[in-house]
Amino acid sequence: MPLMGKLIWLITGLLCIQIIALGQLQTPYILNGTATQRTCNCYVLTEDIGNSSGTVWNKNKIDLNNSFDYYFDVNLGCKDDTGADGIAFVLQTQGTNLGSTGQGIGFKGISPSLGVIIDTWQNDDENDPSFDHLAIQMNGVADHLSANNLAGPVTALNGSDNIEDCNWHILRIKWDATAKQMDVSMDDVPRLSLQKDLVKDIFNNSPLVYWGFGAGTGGSSNKQQFCAALRPQLEFDNSQIFCDGTPVTVGDNSRSFGTITRWLWDFGDGTTYTVSQPPPHQYAKPGKYLVTMVIEDNSGCVSDTMKQPVTIGTYPVADFSMPVLCTGKQLQFKDETTLSVGSLAYWNWDFGNGQTSDTKDPVVTYTATGSYDIHLQVTSKEGCTDEIQKTLQAYATPAISATGENACLGFAVQFIGTDLTPAIALQEWHWDLGNGTTRGTQLLNYTYPEGGNYQASLYTVSTDNCVSNTVVVPVSILDLHVNAGRDTLVANGQPLQLNAVANGQNLQYNWSPDNGLDNSHSSAPMAYLQSDQTYYLTVTSPEGCIDKDTLHVKVYKGPEFYVPTAFSPNNDGRNDVFHAISPGVPALDFFCVWSRWGQEVFRTQSLTTGWDGTFKGIPSEAGTYVWMIQGKDYLGRTFSRKGTVTLVR
Repeated sequence: MPLMGKLIWLITGLLCIQIIALGQLQTPYILNGTATQRTCNCYVLTEDIGNSSGTVWNKNKIDLNNSFDYYFDVNLGCKDDTGADGIAFVLQTQGTNLGSTGQGIGFKGISPSLGVIIDTWQNDDENDPSFDHLAIQMNGVADHLSANNLAGPVTALNGSDNIEDCNWHILRIKWDATAKQMDVSMDDVPRLSLQKDLVKDIFNNSPLVYWGFGAGTGGSSNKQQFCAALRPQLEFDNSQIFCDGTPVTVGDNSRSFGTITRWLWDFGDGTTYTVSQPPPHQYAKPGKYLVTMVIEDNSGCVSDTMKQPVTIGTYPVADFSMPVLCTGKQLQFKDETTLSVGSLAYWNWDFGNGQTSDTKDPVVTYTATGSYDIHLQVTSKEGCTDEIQKTLQAYATPAISATGENACLGFAVQFIGTDLTPAIALQEWHWDLGNGTTRGTQLLNYTYPEGGNYQASLYTVSTDNCVSNTVVVPVSILDLHVNAGRDTLVANGQPLQLNAVANGQNLQYNWSPDNGLDNSHSSAPMAYLQSDQTYYLTVTSPEGCIDKDTLHVKVYKGPEFYVPTAFSPNNDGRNDVFHAISPGVPALDFFCVWSRWGQEVFRTQSLTTGWDGTFKGIPSEAGTYVWMIQGKDYLGRTFSRKGTVTLVR
């Protein structure tokens, strides 16, 4: 084993032996009632049991002609609404076997005395406030409206009504014998101050007093504890940085009721010290370390171990990237600093144009062209700093306008881009025509394959790679999409309502020829025909767009049912379905087919539905079948026909 390792092992072993021996020394406290010793320097005054009391008195009197500054840790329990009753720090001359239960808080009836009470239960007969409170009382009387109320009551915790929160709190009681002043703080926040000659006004000129803690419970209860403070605390100077190659200076800021007699420091890299103030320590390499500290007081009590993680970081290598600096644009700078150990925490940007930022990736706008010095300083959480400066040129941004007109489907749209800053040289034009098509010229003609509304757009790029504003050009391509209707059939003389459909507003319609039409310029004229007719429809929009369609009307003698005598459902596309042609019959009551055995194999009320030669999905046999059909003609008259049909396989 190396020599340094043996020395560390030996020192640590001796210290542990001495700590064990000192911890076995007789306690300087006398315990009464329910009080028990929890650790070397910590005591439970009451368990969470009703109607109990406990006191812990130091058997060695103190002299109030001398100043003292005592630190204690107090815990008032975990129950708020049903917790009671509190703890009192007491100075008294009567002995070391005193105490009281319930609202007496171990202080009631002790006279002469002075008590710093932490009261957690509201007793109306003592004029308690509704919150957990702190007060200085004398002579065993806790009534806050009596002459024995010397200071307070105030909330025990600053900013909170409840101290029964399961947490340990630092109670500091400081007596200045020269100024005759007692100051009380909780968790380092001043709470009470009393200016009074304790020796003369309370203890009848007797300066020697016992001190201790008392607590009580009544119908409600809490586990109530105190410790003679033994809190190891290390601190670093505010200017300390934790960077590779820089020594780390750590100081002792421990709090102890008694005198601290021993320290054990461990810097997490095998280095230990047993002095109150270790020398500056330089770590051999960057990384994460755990610094620990243990203290021992003059009563032989050993503290818990304080643990403080420390990261010794490497120095960052500052760097950043940015787009081309173009005037009028929001430009985002990107921090690209690298850091091996540690974490970046602070950024300080100076963009050379009067603008600064402390964000990681800031956005900046330059309003004028020219050369700019851009500076970035980065600092890690560990305090390690680096910086970089780059000189960059800001270029002018081009400006453009653009136009394009609406057009009819099948006709070209002329798009025109205009350069508004001709002094700025351009290298590219970018048209997006709104349908996935792009072009790279300033002027262009384009024919859209489909009608609709499109959002075309244009931008340019200068020779300095500055992108112009983007101009949006809305374009409407009108597709009339004329539909004269489906070819149809009618009975001779039957009125036929035509109904053309087209896209657009204020359209002009022209049916040709106008034979049998009541209005050849209507979108929905009425036709009266005695023979077959084909109509040619032309529709024109106000913009001059034209589209055409045709409609053929077959005219039959009727009203009548025309039914074939045979059909062959063999899926060859010819005569596969048995159906009736019904000119002049807009409504069908029924169309039925029966086998030669009288079984109904087909029925429908639809003019467009026929029999496919199956029954319940099974092909019917070849042979002769009987049919009957009935309906109403366009004048509302009912008529029917019947006959036979041959199914051929």
